[in-house]
Amino acid sequence: MAATVASSLLVVGLVSACTLRPQDAPVVVPGSTRATTSGSVTATAVPFTMQVYLLRGDRLARVERQVSEGSGIDPALAALAMPVSRDEVALGLRTALPATTAPLVGRLTADGAAEINVPQGFDRLSVPAQQEALAQLVFTVTADTIASAVQIVQDGKVRPMPDANGQLLYRPLTRDDYAALSPAS
Repeated sequence: MAATVASSLLVVGLVSACTLRPQDAPVVVPGSTRATTSGSVTATAVPFTMQVYLLRGDRLARVERQVSEGSGIDPALAALAMPVSRDEVALGLRTALPATTAPLVGRLTADGAAEINVPQGFDRLSVPAQQEALAQLVFTVTADTIASAVQIVQDGKVRPMPDANGQLLYRPLTRDDYAALSPAS
């Protein structure tokens, strides 16, 4: 009987030693947070590597760019909005997106589409430039986010946009709509 009681106490002791208890203070994980002088802990920016689609000739080409942390489709839009670097130009890459001081802004909708508000002047691009810019948006946003399609809006209104064949579409655009511009294998 004494052996049974001793065994039971040993098991209870081992189990209680494995329980989780509240911490007295936050534990800083290297690379994810930093402590401030006031003792509080704040998140640090962890760069994301995002797939971005630029143009080489008349086809899309995938490149990777580093952006600051973010959520939703914001990192993908930020990566695409970056100017084409000298190295990218040397590789023959370009963008069809118009240069603007207004950032690309978007959000995910309940149906899994990314609703992107394009800046003023987007509708004044030539149809071929719109097709290329839209292909860049669709391929980039659907690469590293949960978005499966892109709906273009301007001033809060859905705008019809041309697919790769020039047909104006009001519905969300997918990679299939720009298959003719997809990267060469």
